[in-house]
Amino acid sequence: MLEGSIGRKNNVPSIMGTSDAAFRDKLLASDLVKIEGESIVFLKDHLFPSPSRAAMAVLGRTANGWQEWKDSNGTTLDLLKRQAISSASA
Repeated sequence: MLEGSIGRKNNVPSIMGTSDAAFRDKLLASDLVKIEGESIVFLKDHLFPSPSRAAMAVLGRTANGWQEWKDSNGTTLDLLKRQAISSASA
């Protein structure tokens, strides 16, 4: 996640009481983000262990990061990275 990235402050009800909610609670209590109104803003670059964990962190809900993250043309990370690797090795 890049410094200045913006996400949702509140979790959606479906993740309440889950490990994802606990992870976000820790994130919100850290010095990594600040709360601005109904949003969170990343104060510094941060590397998440997976694209899905990063997507969940900013969306406040479960997320498949391989499908959620897209470039400016709407191409998913899955297509850009995993599919490209698969076709290159074929």
